[in-house]
Amino acid sequence: MSSVRERFGFYELRTIDLGAAQRFYQAVLGPRWRIEDCGQGEKSLQLGEVSIGKMIHLPPQAIAHGAPSHWLGHVCVEQVETALPDWLAAGSIQLGPARRLEDGVTVAPLRDPLGAVMAISDRQPPAPGLPWHELHSKDEARALSVYGQLLGWQPTDAFDPGLGIGPYQQFAWSAPGPSVGGMVSSARLPGVHAHWLFYFQVPRLDEALAQVVQLGGHVYHGPRRMPGGALLGQCEDPQRAVFGLFQTE
Repeated sequence: MSSVRERFGFYELRTIDLGAAQRFYQAVLGPRWRIEDCGQGEKSLQLGEVSIGKMIHLPPQAIAHGAPSHWLGHVCVEQVETALPDWLAAGSIQLGPARRLEDGVTVAPLRDPLGAVMAISDRQPPAPGLPWHELHSKDEARALSVYGQLLGWQPTDAFDPGLGIGPYQQFAWSAPGPSVGGMVSSARLPGVHAHWLFYFQVPRLDEALAQVVQLGGHVYHGPRRMPGGALLGQCEDPQRAVFGLFQTE
C-alpha cells in the first residue's frame, strides 16, 4: 500500500534562463506562489510557506545531450538506496549517479520502464502538493501496473479522451484516495514523447493562459474540462519547459 512518501512531492525546473523563468512563473502562477533565491544559483518554489520545489540551471551535460528546459518530478520514497534496485529490476534506466544534496536528501534520476524521465528522492513530501500529475506514455495500462507494483498507486475513474489511443486512466496514490492524476497512451501519437506533465493550480485558468501567451510562452492544448469539472491547460514556457495549469470547478 502506498505510504505518505510514495508519491510525487517535489518539482524541479531545470532551465536555461533562471531569471526569466522566475519572472514568467511568478506572473503566471500568481501571488499564492513565491519564488525566492536560496543560494548557489537556485531558487525555491513555495506555495505559501511550504517549499514544493526549486528552479536550477539546466546542467551542462543535459544541454550537451540536447535536453530542453524541463520539469523533473521527484517521487518521494523512504530510502533511495533500497528503492533503486526495484526500479531498475522493473526496467528503469538510471540517468547518472545518485546524488546526496546539501540538505541531506538523496536523489536518483531515472527513465521509467516506458521512457518517461523522473527521479526518486528520500525527502518528506509537503502537503497537499500539486493537484494533478499526468503521464503521457505508449501504454497506460502497463504504466499503471509498473507504478502500482512499485508504489501502490491505484486506478480510479477512466474515460475516453476521443483520440483513438485508449482510455485516460485516472489514479490515486492509494485506495480509497481521490484521483491525483491520469495516464494516457498519447505517446503513440506523432510528435509526442513519453513524459510526466505537472499541473499548477490557479484561480482563473483563462487569465493564467492569457498570461502565458503574453509573456512569450505557448498554450498547446486547452482549456479542457475534465469529467469531474476541473479545467486543464497544457503549456510551454519561453524556455520550452512544458507544464500544466489547473482550475477547480
